[in-house]
This record gives sequence, structure tokens and C-alpha cells, in this order.
Amino acid sequence: MLAALSMVLGACGVQPSPEVAAPRPIEPSAVSTPPAAVNTRLQYMNDRRFWDIIDRSLAASGGSTERQAAELEEILAAMPPAQIASFKATFVSKNLELYTWDLWGAAYVVLGGGCSDDCFEYFRNWVVGQGRDYFKALQRDTQVLADGRLVSDEQIGEAELLAYAGEDAYLRSSSGRDLYEDYPDSPSTIADGEPSGKAWDEEEVESLYPGLTPLSAD
Repeated sequence: MLAALSMVLGACGVQPSPEVAAPRPIEPSAVSTPPAAVNTRLQYMNDRRFWDIIDRSLAASGGSTERQAAELEEILAAMPPAQIASFKATFVSKNLELYTWDLWGAAYVVLGGGCSDDCFEYFRNWVVGQGRDYFKALQRDTQVLADGRLVSDEQIGEAELLAYAGEDAYLRSSSGRDLYEDYPDSPSTIADGEPSGKAWDEEEVESLYPGLTPLSAD
């Protein structure tokens, strides 16, 4: 996870925070198999409960995306594994709702013309992490990005950790089982295919978002 985070932070123009710890290795002998009674049919979490969990992690974050991911993992780790899997699937579904050319163009402009596939994936994580109201508002109007909430591309790089929170919490709650082994149909925030909407040209994309400006380099 640390190596992947370093790559995307570099792509977005920032360096990884030294506080980001490498994932704890799980020894094969410590990994248990799901009991026969476990129902591994994937279900999605109720929207109200999902957004409540996001809001709790955001409120405890102190404005730090990295800390929000840590808080989110703590909240989830106290839940049964099946509920964590449901949260993770719902998180991914919200992320993929944002997979549009319109939002990618806005992110491209705000991040200074350097939003790769990975960077856009983590940008969508960050948007989901801001809660339901912001999520819905940005779907309606990308101009919302000019409100000052996003102040650094470092927030986007760190938002990769928000997607890992569910997996790490599942390991803890299930005594070392892997979420994707128990729920092989669990989706990923890595989007397939083209975004929805109309594609833009890099030479002209800035003109499509006259109200948005790149983040300050300070």
C-alpha cells in the first residue's frame, strides 16, 4: 500500500507523508478460513448508515485525509466482518458514480493539469470522504470545487487510504481473513472502460471550467 501511495503522490506532485505506515504483513499460518456458516453473499449497506460512518470519520479527522482513513478503519474494525464488506462495496459504488468525464475534467484543472487515472481514482475517494451533501453537490455542479475545501493535492494522494480502510478493518475484525477471499465479488475502485459523459481534449479542458483555478503551489 505504501509503494502505491508513493507512486500516486508523485504523480500528483507531492511526496508521501512519513507518518504513513506500511501495512502489517499477515503470516499464512495466521490467516483463517471463513466458517462454513458465514454467508459470503455480498450486500450493500443502507445509505443512511453508510454516510453516517463517513461523517463520523470526517468529523474526527481534524481536516487530515490520512487521519480520516485511520479513524474510518477504527470505526469499521469494531463492526462484524459482513457489515465491513457491505460498507466497502457501498464505498466503491459511490466512487464509481463519480467516474465521469465532467468531474475528471474539473479535477484535471484544479490539480494543475496532472490528474492521471490513479489520481482521479483517489480524487473520487476524497469526494466520497467529504460526506453525502458534498458528494451530491459536486455531482450537480463541479463549480463546488472552488469552495476552498480542497487546498492541497496531498489530500488527494492520501485519499487512496480511504479505500484501504475497509480491507484493513476486515482483517482485524475477522482475525486475519482477507475481504476479497471471503467476498470474491467485492468490487474495486479501479474503474473499467471509459467514464460516462463527453470526453474532453487536454488542450481545451481549461476553457470548459472558467470558474475553477489550479490549487496554489504554496
